[in-house]
Amino acid sequence: MGTLIGGVSTYFITRINHRHDASKELAKRRFELMIQTANDVTEFENLVGRYATELSNKIQGLAGALDFEEARKNIYTKNQPLRRARMSLKVLGLKEAEANLEKYVEVTREVIRYGPNLSKERASELAKQIVIGPIEFYESLAKEISLT
Repeated sequence: MGTLIGGVSTYFITRINHRHDASKELAKRRFELMIQTANDVTEFENLVGRYATELSNKIQGLAGALDFEEARKNIYTKNQPLRRARMSLKVLGLKEAEANLEKYVEVTREVIRYGPNLSKERASELAKQIVIGPIEFYESLAKEISLT
């Protein structure tokens, strides 16, 4: 009888431990995906920040530290981090972070769409907003990370 009770107890304890380990692994993977998402947004932010700065310099007739045409080309050819970040936010179900990222992307669209046709004032204003970055996105993601 003692062996039977011991066996059943061992089975249930092992089962509970396995569930706990699986839960910990899931939380770890979720955390890693959120950090990767933040890194992807940072990569895009750097890309679009360079473009906005070079655009502002070009419109104002200033010599930039980078090549404007290269920065413009990179916006179109190296935007995979933004796509990855959007997909990750959908997979994670982080609606607030996703909405905040889209607000930031909307600002970048104007710079990308109108480029050299922007007024000096508008280009400078947008460049400042872009350089500050998607603060609300990072704050909403930080809330999620702290819950993990």
